[in-house]
Amino acid sequence: MRRALVLIACIAALLAVLPIANAEDSALGELKYHLEQRAPRHWQVHVRWRDGMLLASFMPPYHEAFELWYKPDSLLQKMSDLCPKRGARIWDMLRGDQDVALEPTVGGKTTLEMRVSCRKRLLAD
Repeated sequence: MRRALVLIACIAALLAVLPIANAEDSALGELKYHLEQRAPRHWQVHVRWRDGMLLASFMPPYHEAFELWYKPDSLLQKMSDLCPKRGARIWDMLRGDQDVALEPTVGGKTTLEMRVSCRKRLLAD
């Protein structure tokens, strides 16, 4: 009897988490699709959840990335231009306290100064 109760409790806990996991996976997939459609074809895009936000890292070819890294205004503008616009489906999939952040990666390195908060960008517009 006790074993059955433990099993039922475990199943209930798993079922309670599944909708959250599915919603997060859906948002991740939606952002990845959005960025793959908008980013230059030769850029690699990696999207993941980190610290309550969807974080997308962009890896341009090394030569292009190196040049952009030393033109921070141009790089930040390219990142901002990739942010989902107001009304994009991704914003309906996120809670108000969640964000989409974009960051360039050069040689496996990035800095927080180069990270763009898409939600802050929308609020500023």
